[in-house]
This record gives sequence, structure tokens and C-alpha cells, in this order.
Amino acid sequence: MDTGKKLVFAPWGAGMFGEDVLLFEHGLLFAMETTVEAAGLAYADIHDQVGGADKRERPTPPLAEADIRALAARAGCDALVDGMLSPARDPQTGALAHMTVSPRLFFFFPRAGRFEAPGGFTFSAFDPDTRPEILALDYDLYIALQYRLCAAVFDALNLDLPPGFTTDRLQITPSWDAYLAFLKGKRLARTAETKLGYYEQALRHDPDFFLALLNSAMLYKTQTDYHAARSRLLRAASATRDSALLGDVHFELGLCSIYLGDPKTARNFWEKALEYGVENPSLYVNMAGTYEQEENLPDAIRLNEEALERFPDHHKAIVNLARLYAMRGQLDRAIPLYERALELQPDDALRLSVLGGCYLAAGREDDARRRFERAVELDAEGDPGKYARQELEKLGPVPAPPKDGPEKKRWGLF
Repeated sequence: MDTGKKLVFAPWGAGMFGEDVLLFEHGLLFAMETTVEAAGLAYADIHDQVGGADKRERPTPPLAEADIRALAARAGCDALVDGMLSPARDPQTGALAHMTVSPRLFFFFPRAGRFEAPGGFTFSAFDPDTRPEILALDYDLYIALQYRLCAAVFDALNLDLPPGFTTDRLQITPSWDAYLAFLKGKRLARTAETKLGYYEQALRHDPDFFLALLNSAMLYKTQTDYHAARSRLLRAASATRDSALLGDVHFELGLCSIYLGDPKTARNFWEKALEYGVENPSLYVNMAGTYEQEENLPDAIRLNEEALERFPDHHKAIVNLARLYAMRGQLDRAIPLYERALELQPDDALRLSVLGGCYLAAGREDDARRRFERAVELDAEGDPGKYARQELEKLGPVPAPPKDGPEKKRWGLF
């Protein structure tokens, strides 16, 4: 919707400043922009409208109603948020330990004909009972702040928070308790089991919390519990409508199916990932591998070729396609691809020995010998070096170069 109204954000003051607080303010600005656009309002930062204040040198106290009216008039806006940042620091390290944000929302909508200041809202971005020893401002905390601010502004505007509210592709559900548990797991937990405990707690608050579903699935995957990972990923797929996220989830579903020995199901998931527009070379290469297991070489070749069209320097697609061509006896196609792979990874003893075998099959013994000798230099005790040495022994010593001019006959005793 388009309301035709403009909201201005004025992050005017704080008790003490520093680079970390200014970064925190950037998170607020991004949150406001995202929120008001979703609400159908035009957005502007007060610094763009009226010049702002030098925040590093001159912190400004909360604005009085008269100041708010004057600012709103100068900015030509229908609503204004007056934001105060109040940081607290660790007395020993000086690190930012706690941040309170106190925005006040003021309306000047013509239909009301009067100044309107709904109840202000104050919240803390971090849980003071479980904060880490040194708090680093990271993207997770930006998202936490943005969620709280966006939810409060939507509430003040009498608008419902959109289902599965998304900020920069990180999907957040309308349950703060769920997100707080998730945040604790991601920031504070030291072991996978503890992280999973927090994620499970988040899912008890909100069973369709996409981030908790996805992160717990990835933890199950690292613990090789692929059944649990796949089950959790299926739930994640039903909890979002974001095509990019769905593509990533279906890619991971395919991997879990491979680990569970189910290549056909894996391929179905990967076909779906392609429909969602996933641009991942491993997707094509992995699908090609399932076709190769079924001895369907034409489709395996097709998918590796598609991977190289989109990602010309993807090493695995190059060597897979070279190997498939070699298996079909198409050495004229395989050899250039192996050479290209060695340009990307010159010290790959395995590819050197395989390329030597291709040259040998093509009758190019000198080229084969050079590749075998290099493979032995790089990996004398490994399988590539042993194979290369074996082939060099079959080739025998390098023939002596021919002498200049015709050979003279020798007479007498030999």
C-alpha cells in the first residue's frame, strides 16, 4: 500500500559515543527504513532533511514537544521517531555491554488535526542475565534490534506485523520469546548440544520459526544425524515463501538424502532447488553424480556442461566432465579439460597421473611421460605417484636422440 505519508527518524542523542554505538545506530536506521516501507510510508533520515547534529561531539538530550513540532515542520513529514541510544559499557574492558533504545513516535497526520504521541517504548537489545563477557556488535544483534523496533512501530501504526517478516533474507517470526532463545543459542552456547537446546526452546515458542528450524537442521547434519536434519529441513521448507531460502533448503535436503543413500530423492530435491533459481555449481555437479551412478552418462555430461557454462572455473565440474569424456573414449575433449584443471591447480598429482594416462591412450608418449614424472615428484608414495611410476616403467627409458648425419660402418673387430 502507499499512504502518501512520510516518516522521519531522528536518532539524536546518547549518553556516550563511540564507533560501536554509531554502528548500532546504523542498525536502527536500516530497521526504520525497512519498517516504514513495509507500512507504506516514505522514509527519510533526519540528517538528510535538516543536517542533523555532530553526534560524536555534541550528544543531544531527548527532544521536547515543541522541538519535535519544529523538526517535523522543517522535515515536511507526517510522523517522526525521536530515537535515544543509551549504552552501558563493561568497566574493565570498555566493551559495549548493554544498549537501551528509547524511540518515541509522533504523528502529525492531517486527519487527526493535532499532535499525537502514543506511549513510547523502551527495550534492551541484549539479555543482561546471559550477556557474554565481551559483547561484539554483530549482525545477529542488528536483527534482534530491528525486530523489536519494527514490531513496536507496526503496533503504534495499528498495523499487523507481516507473517514471516523478513529483514535482508533473515526471516523472523512475530514471537520475540522465540527469537530471544534462538539468539542465546547462536551467541552464548559453547557446544552443539547446548545450541540445539536453545533452538528447541525457540521452536516450542514458535514451531514455524524458520531460522531456528534451519540452524538446528544444520547442527543435526554436522552430527551426522541426517534423518533428523532432513525432517527439520522439511519443516523449514513449509515455514517460508522466500524463493531464495527455499532454494537453499532444497539443496540441503538433497545432500541429506545422498548421505541417507537415496540419490533419486536427492535429485528430486535438487530439481526443485533449480526451479527456485539456486545458482550453486555443486547443485549441478551433485545431480550429475546421481545420473552417473545410474550409468546415465549423457545426462551426467549435460549437467556438468551446464555447471561450466555458469561457473567456468569450477574445478570439480571441469574434472568430472573430463573424466566422463574419457570414459566414453572422447580423449580429444577430455585432455583439454584436464589441462584446464591443472591450470587452476598445477600441483594436483591425481589429475597429472590421469592426464598422463589419457595422453598414453592417445599415443602421445612424450606428453604422457612428462605428466607421469611430475606426478611422481609431487606424490611418490600416494596412489597417483605409484600409478605414474608403474606407467613410466612400462614406457622404459627415454630413447637416445638420433645422431647427426648417417651412421658410419665400422670394419674389423667389433
